[in-house]
Amino acid sequence: MPEFVEKHRASVRVCLPGQDPVDGQIALGPLSRTRQGSETILELLNTPQRVVPLMLPEFQTVLLVTRLNIDWVLAGAGVDVDLVCPRSYIVSREESVHVTFSDGRTIDGMIQMELPEGMNRASDFLNCPDEFFPMRTRIGIVIVNKTRIRDTRVHSASPQAIPTAHET
Repeated sequence: MPEFVEKHRASVRVCLPGQDPVDGQIALGPLSRTRQGSETILELLNTPQRVVPLMLPEFQTVLLVTRLNIDWVLAGAGVDVDLVCPRSYIVSREESVHVTFSDGRTIDGMIQMELPEGMNRASDFLNCPDEFFPMRTRIGIVIVNKTRIRDTRVHSASPQAIPTAHET
């Protein structure tokens, strides 16, 4: 008999294209693949895993959601902040934005960017390889799928890039 891994359940609201958001639970691994501690929602969504099981307690069923088809995920009330984003995710910059998804829905908030030295624009961040990123909104931290965004309006001009040591 195979051994089962005990996972952390996190209540979430998931928005899929053209549908009303749905409430459920996702299972997070007890160990992150890249650091010490439990897996977070952001880490789960940025893995190569194709399908994310979404437990729907209301219907006593599981919905297998194609990860790249998710518009956004919001952690439910009471979910420990350490299960949303890893503490090692250092927000080096925030920019106020208006995001429009492929289906025309919109969301306003602050992109929370973790950028390497020499990069400081929202366009730099959105061109980074991770598919999901955290965005601070009036309803909480929303984990947004870059591949589902039609456009992003930045509300203020980005500052000049900080030159790296070899550029000065």
